[in-house]
Amino acid sequence: MGSAFLGAFIGLLLFLLPLQLYFDIQTVLNKTDGTGEAYVMINKPVNLLNTMGLKSGFSDKNIEELEAQSFISQVGEFTSNQFKVSASSKMIGFYTELFFEAVPDDFLDHQSPAWEWKEGDIHVPIIMARDYLALYNFGFAPSQGLPQFTPSTINSFSFDIGLSGNGKRADFRGKVVGFSDRINSILVPQNFMDWANTELGNGSGKASSRLILKTDDPYSEDLASFLKKKGYEVSRGKLIGGQLGTLLNGVLSVIATIGFLIFILSLLIFILSFRLIISESRDKIELLLQLGYRPSSIIRSLNKKLFHLILGIGTSTLLVLFPLKLAIARWFTNQGFEVYNGISFRVIASAFLVCFLFYVLNHYFIKSSVRR
Repeated sequence: MGSAFLGAFIGLLLFLLPLQLYFDIQTVLNKTDGTGEAYVMINKPVNLLNTMGLKSGFSDKNIEELEAQSFISQVGEFTSNQFKVSASSKMIGFYTELFFEAVPDDFLDHQSPAWEWKEGDIHVPIIMARDYLALYNFGFAPSQGLPQFTPSTINSFSFDIGLSGNGKRADFRGKVVGFSDRINSILVPQNFMDWANTELGNGSGKASSRLILKTDDPYSEDLASFLKKKGYEVSRGKLIGGQLGTLLNGVLSVIATIGFLIFILSLLIFILSFRLIISESRDKIELLLQLGYRPSSIIRSLNKKLFHLILGIGTSTLLVLFPLKLAIARWFTNQGFEVYNGISFRVIASAFLVCFLFYVLNHYFIKSSVRR
């Protein structure tokens, strides 16, 4: 019976833990602002004329047409830098060319008191796409022998930013103050971008090459058909995160399935164990019946033992699951994702449901075996 208890405990834990992780991952990937609104980035396709130097962008007429659509509640313009940008750090021996973009603050999914800049400030706040940090950590850094950074580490790190253009140069200190799951870009405050383009810009690229749309349903047929008709290309963000989420959900599904199968095997072991107990106690049961004991009282005694065993399995599983969930939530937090520390109600309900079915099936086999 001890091996059956251990098998049921391991099986239930391997079933509930991936289930909890699945809900956590879905929360991260499908995180909204509580308004039910979603965001879509669009751009015009690149063609041969653009390759030859002709700039493509959205005209005021294009933007007005988008704003007039009922399925689009707001349109925001990306402002690109019209000057050269470089980032470097003597401390880690790092140098790279960069690009900056700016969008209206209403479209940001990260709000921070540090997201402020005024003329004369030497420090420039930056919001980086979370996918870009993943590309750096797992693509660029290993190939260049550079250190990898967690979101919390990079938030405390500042680096030199050099801007040049229009025969001028300006130096600043940049600091990443947040990460965006919505916009795949490197963002700076709009007023900093406007100032830098005025002071250092070359006067090109004034028309926005990208737009961000706020909509109730980014997958609606009306929106898709309109954008297709206009020939606009669409990006819904979370490109790397979405693929990673799909992979993780697949792995978790496999683990949960294995856990559930282990739990089913432990159920069969429980059934065989109780049948063996009843078979070995056949003479004692017959004697009890001859002494006037009802079959129902014998069944009740065995069910009581079964109930205590299942209660122990369910309780011990949840007691182990809770600290594991806290550790996982702490890890998610260190990576910059907000995850609920507690166990999902759906996971607890699943545990009760599985234990209830476990009890009902064993009760049925105990009852039939005693009556036989």
